[in-house]
Amino acid sequence: MDNKLKDLKHEYDSIPIPSELEDLVNSTIKNYEKNNKKRVSYTRNLALAASIFVVFTGMFVTTLNTNRSFAQSISKVPIIGSIAKLLTFKDYEIHSDVVDAEVKIPKVDGLSDKKLEQKINDEIYEKMKLGVKEAEERAMEYKEAYIATGGTEEEFKERKIKVTVDYELKSVNDNIISFIVYQYESLAAAYAETYYYSIDIKNNKMINIDDMLGKDYKKIIDKSVYAQIEERKKDENNIFFEGEMGFNGIKEEPNFYINEDGKVVVVFDKYEIAPGYMGEQEFVIE
Repeated sequence: MDNKLKDLKHEYDSIPIPSELEDLVNSTIKNYEKNNKKRVSYTRNLALAASIFVVFTGMFVTTLNTNRSFAQSISKVPIIGSIAKLLTFKDYEIHSDVVDAEVKIPKVDGLSDKKLEQKINDEIYEKMKLGVKEAEERAMEYKEAYIATGGTEEEFKERKIKVTVDYELKSVNDNIISFIVYQYESLAAAYAETYYYSIDIKNNKMINIDDMLGKDYKKIIDKSVYAQIEERKKDENNIFFEGEMGFNGIKEEPNFYINEDGKVVVVFDKYEIAPGYMGEQEFVIE
């Protein structure tokens, strides 16, 4: 990544400044010096710095919008890249008597259908806001129960509930954007939630599983998952539930995202088909 960014920086630094723009900057500086000879050099340098900043900003925006390799490369850098496709809409912390929460809520940006864009962003925001509120309510109930059974306020400070809300961009290209938004808390794994979003950018619609795999998606996924489970069982450290608790076919609307290779990745929650230490189970559908 470092070498790639260095190459991009070299490419960026090599962009020539238009002669008209350079002449305009020089002319502005000369006029300023002529009419303000009594001004201190600090003010003159400040004006020059402002002019250079405007030029730099314009060139950066132009480069981002016209150089695809540059834009795609910086999109993999968490802070800068989010400008192009996925923005952090809310980023804050909560430190109360019952919770320590770190909240980072995204919003989609750049869809031509602004109504769909707003609908998705509103849904994400409301879900995450409600999730944090419910986590605080659970934490308060937990504190009350802890105190009622002999615990003290001081002791509970060491047991405060930690809540995390965050997101992860899974893939993005000219056709789709796929990402997840998740929340979990230290009180119990049962309160973890993950929401999956895959959007058809060209046609401005949410992508359903049958859009990717066709009407026979259930048969395709079941066959692939069964085969991969059997393969993973060859490792004695991998354990999967059997019988009614095990994998018996996917739900009608399985959790999934689209990876960078454009393939569907079906995800099973922690404890859904395997013990908790195995974590979430993901299966790339070939």
